[in-house]
This record gives sequence, structure tokens and C-alpha cells, in this order.
Amino acid sequence: MNGSTPAQLAVGIDVGGTKLKVCAATLDGRILAISEARGPAGRHTTRVLKDVQACFTNVLDRAAALLGRDVIAGAVGLVTPGVIGENGIALTPNNPGMETSLPAETIAAMLGVGSVAWANDVKAAAMADHQWGELQGARCGLYINLGTGLSAGAVIDGKPLMGANGAALEIGYLLPVSASHTRGHRSGSAPLEDAVSGRALGDRALASTGESATASEILGAWAKNPGSGTVLSELGAEFVDELIHMASNLAITLDPDIISIGGGVTAAAEVFMPRLRDALDEFVPYPPVVAVSPMAGDLSMLGALFIAYQSLEAPVPSLCLPLPATAHNLDETLRMPEPSRAGA
Repeated sequence: MNGSTPAQLAVGIDVGGTKLKVCAATLDGRILAISEARGPAGRHTTRVLKDVQACFTNVLDRAAALLGRDVIAGAVGLVTPGVIGENGIALTPNNPGMETSLPAETIAAMLGVGSVAWANDVKAAAMADHQWGELQGARCGLYINLGTGLSAGAVIDGKPLMGANGAALEIGYLLPVSASHTRGHRSGSAPLEDAVSGRALGDRALASTGESATASEILGAWAKNPGSGTVLSELGAEFVDELIHMASNLAITLDPDIISIGGGVTAAAEVFMPRLRDALDEFVPYPPVVAVSPMAGDLSMLGALFIAYQSLEAPVPSLCLPLPATAHNLDETLRMPEPSRAGA
């Protein structure tokens, strides 16, 4: 675009079960562009990687156009579900093919960057929430993600709770209270996630009624007529009961001062939050503050941006809000004029 030194940017890549979000930001915390791609749950990693490359190119080109100069990805953070280790990733039921690949190395080579910082999406989201969101100032902050899958992360004295194997708070593997389950992780099941995640609610509604329904629609059906006995109402009631049981037990175990809730299912938060607050007040000796994050749909992406900033070994900047509009239609946004940029 011009002969000046390219502007270094931090890029965050969030690979979820049905949604991919990528953002590009300046090193002082100004997010310049966000791009999103959606697909059905269970897409293979090869398809997801193509979307990663398209979104990455899109946000850098839009950032270059906005700044009026060439840009380069100086730091890249990647977050995915699962347990991250030196030899790859485990516990990724919603991302087939991910466990047999090395996403950080694969994505770094594909994007033409030197390295990619890689972390669990919900643990990174908890850190982002502690840095920029609802968990700021919390000595023990708990983040619960209600999305395609189900997981949680905690930040204690400024550090993420990891556990011995990096699998702390993989709450999808907890046992539900609504039914007896004989299949667990060894048998390929995540019992609580298979009962009450966004994916599970949709799958169970389709299997029972033959019609598709989102988690928000199911919870809405329960809220309108809790005692109707319809399939959707009963599914909604079970979700709320399981959420109350899980969140109350976590609050008793961890003694958090704040619980923040994010993920796509928070679109129906007004349905379940009053009952959740009442339950925490009743059952938890020291009831925490509980709130839906105003960045509920973006926290995993911001977690990826957070670990990108961390990889620069410099203080993580404050975040400039509000976030820019997201480009949802890649086919449309990628037809924009493509400014030149130096490297990637």
C-alpha cells in the first residue's frame, strides 16, 4: 500500500463447534475488524481450516484498508475446545479431526506466521473476562460457557485454574441429575453436555418432534408455559434444573466472588437468570454475584486475542470498546477491494 513499515497487529482466532470468529487489533487494544463463519456442528477440521484462512485474510485486508497502510500479523492466538497439550488436543467431541492434527503448527504454516499461541477456548475466555469484562477485580472468578458445548473456566488470584492434566472444569463430563447415565468419557460420552448443551437441546428436540428448534426457542417454550408438558417445555425445564444444580455445586466448591456467563445460549438468559440467582442465594453459603457478560458472544475470540497479546511478552493493553461490527457473510466481504499488505 505504501513504503512505510507495516503496522504490527494481534490476531485472535476462535474455533468453536458451529462458529468461527477472527479479529485483528492494534497492539494498543483497538480491534479493527472481526470476521465470522458459521457451519453445522460436526464439521471436519479440514473444512474449518479453510474458513480460518478466509477469515484471517479478510480481517487483515479490512484492517489495512482502515489504517491506510500495510499490516502484518505480529502475534496470533488460537483457541479451541478441548485439552491442549504438546502432542495435540484431546476431548473435542464437537470438532472431528481436531484430535489427530496439530492445529497450532498447521495453522501457523497455513497463515504464513512464525508461531501461534494456542489455548483452551473457555479458559482463555475466562482470562479475557478477568482482564476486560465481568470478572475484573475478582479474586476467584468463574466463567461458565453455555454454547454448542458446555464448559467453564476459573481465574484464581489472576491465574487460570488448569488442573493436573489441563482438564479442570471440563464440566460437560459431570453427571446429570435428571437421569441415570451409565456411559461416560471412556464410552465416548460427555454426560452433562449430551443433556443440556445448545447442541444437545437442538438434537433432542429434533429427535422427539421431528422439527428443528434452537436452545432459545426451547427455553422460551418452557418460560411461556412451564407446566404444559410439551416436549420443548420439558427440555427447557431440564436445562434450567441442570444449570442450577451445576452452577450451585461449582459455587460451593470454588467459592467464587463473581460468576460470569457467556455463550450463545445466553440469548435466552432472561428465562433462566432469575431462577439461577435465587438458587445461588438459597444453596451457596457465600453467594457470588452472577451476571451475563455483555461480551457473551465474543469472549472466546477475545480470549484468543488475549493470549496473542500475552505472547508478545508485554503488558496486555486495555480494550477499546465498543467492538466493531462483525462481517458475517464471507462471500460478500471478500469481494471488497483487497489492499496490498506486507506478509502475514
